[in-house]
Amino acid sequence: MSVAKNILDIVHEHIRPEDETKVSSIILKVGELSGIVNESLEFCFSTLVHNTPLNKAKLIIQTIPISAVCNSCNQISQLEYGVFFCEKCHSSDIKLISGNELQIEQIELED
Repeated sequence: MSVAKNILDIVHEHIRPEDETKVSSIILKVGELSGIVNESLEFCFSTLVHNTPLNKAKLIIQTIPISAVCNSCNQISQLEYGVFFCEKCHSSDIKLISGNELQIEQIELED
């Protein structure tokens, strides 16, 4: 619930009160390692916007896969949750480069 509340706080910071009824969608990037359960976030968001000027706003969640660069061979690999080693050389000496995201990408308004 607190994540959904924070999303709405950010929207309120960037949208004038008179434009809140024009918000059609909020595009959110969520990494697979962020700890966010998309369905729970969507439920909390819809609960918070119910009977508010933002009640027409839809939360669009883009899931960002886990990827890493290998410090041994420089291979960039997409990883499965819980399997953290290079696809090419099988080294576990990797650096995560995506999958931890939790950010608002865009707030869309109706014309």
